[in-house]
Amino acid sequence: MTAALRPSMLVTLFEDVRPMALSGLASGFVAAVALIRLQQLWCLAWLVVDVGLLIARLSIARAYTVRRNAGDDRAEYWAKRYAPVSLVACFVLGLGVMGCVQATDVELGTLSVMVAGGVFGGIASRNSALPRLAMTQVVLGVLPIGVGALLAPRPGAWLLVPPLAIYLAAMRTVVQRHYRVLVALIAARQRNAELVARFDAALTYMPHGLCMIDGDSRVIVANRRTAQLFGSPREIVLDTPLPAVVAALGTDAVIDPGGAGLAAQCDSWLSRHEPGPLDIALADGRQLELTRHRVPDGNAVIIVEDVTTRRQTEQHIRHLARHDALTGLPNRHELHAELKRMLARRPRLPSPAFAVMYLDLDGFKSINDRFGHQAGDEVLTQVAERLGKTLPPGELAARIGGDEFIVAIDDTTMQACSILAARIIRQISAPYALSIGETVCIGISIGIALDDGHGSPDELIRQADSALYDAKSAGKGIYCFYSSGSRRMAPAAAS
Repeated sequence: MTAALRPSMLVTLFEDVRPMALSGLASGFVAAVALIRLQQLWCLAWLVVDVGLLIARLSIARAYTVRRNAGDDRAEYWAKRYAPVSLVACFVLGLGVMGCVQATDVELGTLSVMVAGGVFGGIASRNSALPRLAMTQVVLGVLPIGVGALLAPRPGAWLLVPPLAIYLAAMRTVVQRHYRVLVALIAARQRNAELVARFDAALTYMPHGLCMIDGDSRVIVANRRTAQLFGSPREIVLDTPLPAVVAALGTDAVIDPGGAGLAAQCDSWLSRHEPGPLDIALADGRQLELTRHRVPDGNAVIIVEDVTTRRQTEQHIRHLARHDALTGLPNRHELHAELKRMLARRPRLPSPAFAVMYLDLDGFKSINDRFGHQAGDEVLTQVAERLGKTLPPGELAARIGGDEFIVAIDDTTMQACSILAARIIRQISAPYALSIGETVCIGISIGIALDDGHGSPDELIRQADSALYDAKSAGKGIYCFYSSGSRRMAPAAAS
């Protein structure tokens, strides 16, 4: 027996005192019968001592239990106090049975031997955690009986000795077998406890929430992180249907009062055979992702993860893929996608018109050449800011090249486009203050294409580019409209 197992083995001496109490009562019963039938003083002494020893053993076991519940688990200390009392109790029983065997009362002798055999057999089983103690108890009890049989005045009483020797050998076998079984059981229990502790630690400190639901979708296991993510104490989450737990998150008290919609969504997700992740957007801005994994016993493991940062990163990556890194405006790819959506939403009629403006900065290259690309980047950033302030709310502005921009206007007219184009030219042509302390000026030329109800994004951009070419050719700083079959400039430059 290893040192790690010994405390657990010693505890078995005190775990269940019922066998101890019953054996003490049986011994006391024999002593009482002997006193009644023999009317001798030693029988009274046996009864008194036997009762006192029983009380002492029960008191020691009780004291250990009380101290253990109070946190003082010194099994070795109490075992050392229990062992001498138990040895004396067995020896007293053996002496009492010896007296009964030597008496002329055959019935009393038979009763005492039967009771002693049962008591010592129980001791061999109950105290097998300490094999030496158990066998010493049995020997101390059986030895006086054998001596009494040899000294008994009745002829043939010595025939009791050989069975007693066999009985001792049998008790030794019982003690050894029970000891091996007990060691194996306690070792297995300790291994299981270690595994449970490791599993519990893994559950407690894992970064994601983990819970298990049964066939009725009730949460039967949940780690600390699950309770944190759900915003509820772990005790409330346990034994609660998962849809009810999810509904309690309260995404939106106005749109989904009581979380009924979210609960129905979760219930539908659980009913699907092979569901994908369940995304939950909370009112506080957090986003949770639930994934489900079935296990063979019919239960399911649910992984709960806070994906707020991941979703924000994904959204940022998508934004970078579709927008210009310098100005934050949509890039060429996003422009085409947005133009398709805008054209698909509007009726395919020539009026009200859908306009695409192609903007090109005049004199921008000289700023790069004179002050460097950082100055050019500052100008482009300010151009994007001015466009955002100049355009009506909801209209689209995109950067498609170094100094080229596209503006898309829905539900407009040629006159409205002229007014807007003139305003853009005026705003963009205003001076720009640079961080290096310099002030620069640029111009802008604009080509405008109006949708006739049949245009595509590529066609409108091509037409606006063609009109821009005419504006550049006419002296820059003006806007031109594209017309089917011919190109027509605005009657005057923007002023």
